[in-house]
Amino acid sequence: MSWISGMIGGGIGAMIAGPFGAVIGAAIGSTMGAQKNSGGSRIGYSEAERKQALFFTAAFSMVGKLAKADGRVCENEIEAIQQVCRQTLGLDDQTRQYAINVFTQAKDSADSFDTYAREFGKLFQQDQQMCTFMMSFLFQVAMADGTLHPSEEQMLLSARQSFRLHDSVYRSLHERFVGAGKTSAGLSEHFEILGVSEDAETAAIKKAYRKKAAEFHPDKIEGKGLPPEFIAFANDKLAELNASYEAVMKARS
Repeated sequence: MSWISGMIGGGIGAMIAGPFGAVIGAAIGSTMGAQKNSGGSRIGYSEAERKQALFFTAAFSMVGKLAKADGRVCENEIEAIQQVCRQTLGLDDQTRQYAINVFTQAKDSADSFDTYAREFGKLFQQDQQMCTFMMSFLFQVAMADGTLHPSEEQMLLSARQSFRLHDSVYRSLHERFVGAGKTSAGLSEHFEILGVSEDAETAAIKKAYRKKAAEFHPDKIEGKGLPPEFIAFANDKLAELNASYEAVMKARS
């Protein structure tokens, strides 16, 4: 049984407090439709399952607010969300339906984007990898129509603050997804991505690189509670890390 099937069938929404618990409960109800859970709620969830449910729900809750940043949700924005679900995340029918239900519940809720971002920050700010993955996802969705609108950028900046993301991480993501008119990352930014100072010894750079690369191994990422559908973002981060390491080592040689 997949994590999403277990969540939908087990009533995990009732076990989570706050705005995400409310969204989960409503979205599960819509996903199940007229079906009844005759088997009752499963007792007990692993911490990884809880994190997966929270991360996935937070992602599409914030996406719902992003799509409504200009006051309404357009057809091309809905299609962009569907495209992200199908192509970027490769969601199956059940998971995609749950994602759309979360999106719909959140976009029309009284809670703001800032509320969802702050709640996610409270839950995950101690794990900057998870926050980086979430910000990557938000950037990708915001740029699905090819343009980062001022209201969307304001929301992304609010998320950066709530997630306690380092400015260099935000700039790196902004450059990757928005890109137009930007120059390629400078050497100083490559050092920031590796997490070392520009005067670090070569041995220290290699050690930092190996440590960070190990952190983005798919098994380790999934074990931290990232839904399997988001592992692609870990691979994306690893590619960025590799590029920075190659740039730094080339400059050192």
